[in-house]
Amino acid sequence: MNKDQAIHAFWSSFGWDAWEETSVPDDALLPYITHEGATDNFGTEIAQTASLWDRSSSWMSVTEKRTQIEQRITRGGVLVKYDGGAVWIRRGTPWAQRMADSADDMIRRIVLNYTLEFID
Repeated sequence: MNKDQAIHAFWSSFGWDAWEETSVPDDALLPYITHEGATDNFGTEIAQTASLWDRSSSWMSVTEKRTQIEQRITRGGVLVKYDGGAVWIRRGTPWAQRMADSADDMIRRIVLNYTLEFID
């Protein structure tokens, strides 16, 4: 598994479909997770975002998913292995932020800020 695949597998491990934010299919059904698709070399830290998306009158579903992810990415972060190394995923600041959708007031979105550091 390469770096990109390892990061995608991490975001796919939370029970919702996950997509790189530039590759969400037109027929994708909510809820799902989108994440950025950037990698770098050893020792470089990259600031990234992921978004939790749902259509609901309540914030409960996306808030529970945020909590699940927060428990996996502990304060010290989490290491995700790939062929030839690992990526250290840590929470960024602010960790989570609710976002409004001007086109649909039933869309619930939480943006997660995190950093990646590659360890080869």
